[in-house]
Amino acid sequence: MQSRIIRVLPAECGWALEFGGLDMQARRFPTMEAAIAAGWDVAIRENAELLIQRHGGDRHLRDACDDEPQ
Repeated sequence: MQSRIIRVLPAECGWALEFGGLDMQARRFPTMEAAIAAGWDVAIRENAELLIQRHGGDRHLRDACDDEPQ
């Protein structure tokens, strides 16, 4: 089974959500906070992981069933 990972990534204009392992189209948001909020909602609903990548390349992984960043 393919991993279900939702990625929050910087985009050319704003922020993007990409859905790995889910049958969903990528979405764009004006702020990182809006992208994270939308991604977190989907991660909880789909029992997926949320990967947040900032402009500097730092990554933070969160599990929908775990509130602690990894």
